[in-house]
Amino acid sequence: MTLSTKQATEIILESFLTAPLLISDLPEAPRFQPSELSPPDNPTPLKFSQKLGHLYEEALAQIFASSKNFDLLERNLQIQKDIHTTVGELDFLLRNLETHQLIHLELATKFYLAVGDDLPGPDARDNYFKKISHLQQNQLRISQRFKDYLPTCYRNEKIKTAQLVYGCLFDHIEAPKPSHPEFSNPKCRRGKWLHLSDLPRHFPADQEFLIIPKFLWPVPLNLLNEVPLELWKPPQALDRCTMVRVPRDPSPYFIAPTNYPHYEGTL
Repeated sequence: MTLSTKQATEIILESFLTAPLLISDLPEAPRFQPSELSPPDNPTPLKFSQKLGHLYEEALAQIFASSKNFDLLERNLQIQKDIHTTVGELDFLLRNLETHQLIHLELATKFYLAVGDDLPGPDARDNYFKKISHLQQNQLRISQRFKDYLPTCYRNEKIKTAQLVYGCLFDHIEAPKPSHPEFSNPKCRRGKWLHLSDLPRHFPADQEFLIIPKFLWPVPLNLLNEVPLELWKPPQALDRCTMVRVPRDPSPYFIAPTNYPHYEGTL
């Protein structure tokens, strides 16, 4: 049994409605409410060869394109001072069809592993605190800071900015307590992580692990119960952080190379 493109698409679209958000309200922009989303009746199969962020933007665009509550006006709207200078991009520009409010929405899917007081991503060049700062100082300010460079039809309207950040925080398997970085959602998805070399201390030698493919990382485990996953058994080598599920365990795990976070991974 293999997972069809249609099944994978439906699971990802459903995850937008059921997965808890990673980030709560920010001073610059409240979180968009997933309760306002509904999946399309006849979804178009997603393109799984693209980067994770682009894949989930495509999925969310499908949801908005079929929505009865929102009009999708723009996607990946380039903001340019002139033909040579791009100052930023808006992930989505929407109109609430009930209130007629114009909404600039930023979407992200992120995963962070608590390492002491830091929170690097599976690619350690990414970082929770850098992402929050980039949202606050740049992405969420673009529609206000550069309003005069928006298409003429939007410049005189009041624009509300919102953010929608999905993902999961992973605490080390030996951490005495979970991490709660500023602005994280208290009810966000939680997981555990450990180095490959630490597996023998925490799992039996015959433990089976099921690899979660990257395009399903943002999906809650309960939506993957019927999904066929590739089996992985140590001591097979890993050259990057790998998300797995452990049978009968409700939490996802990241298994990291022994030298993580001091390595050059790829997202």
